[in-house]
Amino acid sequence: MVNNKTLMVVILLSIFMAGSQTKGNQDTASHQNKDSAIKQLTVFKEQTFVPGNDVILQCGNATDIKWNELIYIVWNISLQGRKCWLGFNGLSPKLVDTCNDGKRLFNTSHGVSIVIPKISIQDEGFYSCDVSYKAGSYILNMSVSVTNVATQLDSENSQRIAVCHSIFKQKAPTLHWEPAINFSSNTSSVKKHGMFSMMENRVYLPANANNSELTCVATYTSESGSVQQKSTLNLTVWGPTGTTFCLRMKEETPTKR
Repeated sequence: MVNNKTLMVVILLSIFMAGSQTKGNQDTASHQNKDSAIKQLTVFKEQTFVPGNDVILQCGNATDIKWNELIYIVWNISLQGRKCWLGFNGLSPKLVDTCNDGKRLFNTSHGVSIVIPKISIQDEGFYSCDVSYKAGSYILNMSVSVTNVATQLDSENSQRIAVCHSIFKQKAPTLHWEPAINFSSNTSSVKKHGMFSMMENRVYLPANANNSELTCVATYTSESGSVQQKSTLNLTVWGPTGTTFCLRMKEETPTKR
């Protein structure tokens, strides 16, 4: 009889422990699924744009957000030394705008997007779209960068120097010249100027260099891909007794890779 009671206790304990372990695994799985769902509602992006273009930043899409159950949407913007926001709630179409710099919102089938007219380096910063609707919420955090590259001709001890520089705030681009040149005196440097940094590449041109045109190519990389911007330095030589250089800077249409 004792053995039967002992056996019964062992069986009950085994069932209890197995049930507790199953419940613990279910609680752990539920907690992990909840964390996973929260992560899916927060999106991080990084994009680079060319100055002068109208830019549209989209906040989610119709499959992610129940737009017909919208409670509010706010674009929080952190720029160079200032913060502002644009937004409205689902009950009133009236837009609240503290930026007052031309940015605007508009509603499409892909959600409420923000328009940045003629984007410039002053628009660089962080853009966060915060959406709340009856079934949940959605947050998009986007880092926005703007390309900036220019060329000029300098001289030192009668030697020509082709200079290319790019001003950036977040991520430094890579610079190279076209056609490909392999001059021994080729230096690059990065200097800090307040909230911005400047990458500069200087090429000392030998006296026998016969290049009539040099193009500096700046390549900016981000999660959305690579963006290129070019600046061309055009050298024209004339005059019977001396040499005069005419500087022409041409911004070419950037290409994406």
